[in-house]
Amino acid sequence: MSQLGFESASPAPTVLTRRSAWNVYTAMLLVSLVFLLVAALLLYLEIREYGGFGSVKGPTAQARPAVSAAAGLQWA
Repeated sequence: MSQLGFESASPAPTVLTRRSAWNVYTAMLLVSLVFLLVAALLLYLEIREYGGFGSVKGPTAQARPAVSAAAGLQWA
C-alpha cells in the first residue's frame, strides 16, 4: 500500500509542514543584538581612548582650597 497523503494527514509538524522560525520578533532580536554589539565596541573604544582599563589619567579628586584661620573659626 502506498501512503500518498501521509504528510498532510499528520497533525504533528514535520520538516515539510513546519513554519519558518523567522518572524518579526526574531528579526527584532537580531537587530537588538547587532546594536548591543556595536554599543559594546564603541564603549571599548571610548575607554581605550582615556587610558584603558585600570589606569587613571588626571586628578582623581580636586584639592580643597586653603582656609584661613579666621574663616576656620567661623565654621567651627
